Amino acid sequence: MKRPLLLLALVWASFLVFLPFAAAGDTSLLHISAHVIQLPMLIFAVLAAWRFRATATTRTPRVLGWVLSVTLPLAVVAISVELISALVRLGQDGWVNRATPDIWETGVHYWAASLAVPALMLSMLAVLVLVLTSAVQGRRRLESVT
Repeated sequence: MKRPLLLLALVWASFLVFLPFAAAGDTSLLHISAHVIQLPMLIFAVLAAWRFRATATTRTPRVLGWVLSVTLPLAVVAISVELISALVRLGQDGWVNRATPDIWETGVHYWAASLAVPALMLSMLAVLVLVLTSAVQGRRRLESVT
């Protein structure tokens, strides 16, 4: 049960990290900072998902581990592209922190975010179902022993 809870914490925290940054404004440095914090959490989540999938004993956790093994690396790649495009934009702005709401309308960042958000949302849902499934299966094993 430790690994599903670790996955839950990493995946959900990587999404929720955007809330304080978004509340502070939509500037280049805030956006870049959010991605810099988000990426390591997702990379560790990918490694944990791969290890979990390899050790899953029943079908449902194996399937959910497979879903996470696809969606999390996809999110990592897309968020990396978002980070690179945000850095390029900061360079185009003369390395001055400016409001950048237009990156959500068109361009590389828009397409990368269009891939990252659904991948991350599906990961969040899959890891939530995985934790619930693991808790129910763990409880059933405890009941059968007693």
